[in-house]
Amino acid sequence: MSNPVISFEFFPPKTAEGVAKLRETRKQLAQLQPKFFSVTFGAGGSTRDRTMDTVLEIQNEGHEAAPHISCISSSKQEIAELLQAYKAKNI
Repeated sequence: MSNPVISFEFFPPKTAEGVAKLRETRKQLAQLQPKFFSVTFGAGGSTRDRTMDTVLEIQNEGHEAAPHISCISSSKQEIAELLQAYKAKNI
């Protein structure tokens, strides 16, 4: 029997206190050796920058990270630019 593959999903924090709390939470959850961490994307792109910041921080900590991407309220060009930005960061 193979081990289950697990991942954890986070909302991007809104405050400095939230950032610190999420870092501590990730540190604890990383001990469970998840395959990756994912970060949500707010309705209408409301957390787009915070999603990217959080994903990049997770990656810089040495973990696999996956952003959620929503096409709602975004043009094809905006989505293409967002995907290119993630690709440039090896996400």
